[in-house]
Amino acid sequence: MASLRRDESGVSDVLAIAFMLLIAIFAGVLLHAYRLDAVTSAADRQLQLKAEYVYRTLELSQIENYSLSYFETIAENLLGLGETVVPENYLAEKIDNALSYLTPPNCSTEVELTKDNRSWIQTFPNQPGPTATQFTFSGTVTIIVAEAGENRVAQVNARVTIFR
Repeated sequence: MASLRRDESGVSDVLAIAFMLLIAIFAGVLLHAYRLDAVTSAADRQLQLKAEYVYRTLELSQIENYSLSYFETIAENLLGLGETVVPENYLAEKIDNALSYLTPPNCSTEVELTKDNRSWIQTFPNQPGPTATQFTFSGTVTIIVAEAGENRVAQVNARVTIFR
């Protein structure tokens, strides 16, 4: 009867351990590569949602002591509807304050409202470089203009862009 010796390891044992080590290293590299892609796309999605959040905040929140939102006030200034309710320098200061709170770290935010050939562009904290990645959310601001005899609707295009 043949006896098995347990103190000797054969070539098959060494090869099995070597292949397991190679598979573990390969799996670690693949997991690391896929993990980085997921984190990058999740960060990009967060900034896209943040652009929408900044847009909605400026669209819906009112400037203190006035009953107009930030976008409505800018739209009225762009349309030139008589005397402005909120002075432009005060409005620019309030938008800077809001953007200082809403802008993500290491990013810049640009608010742009346009109507025909007039525009309002405000960037916080500084103008981004040409290679910056941008995340944009846009929409329209609707103002009802009361004129003698009838009311008309004016729309202003609004866009918020976050640069990283």
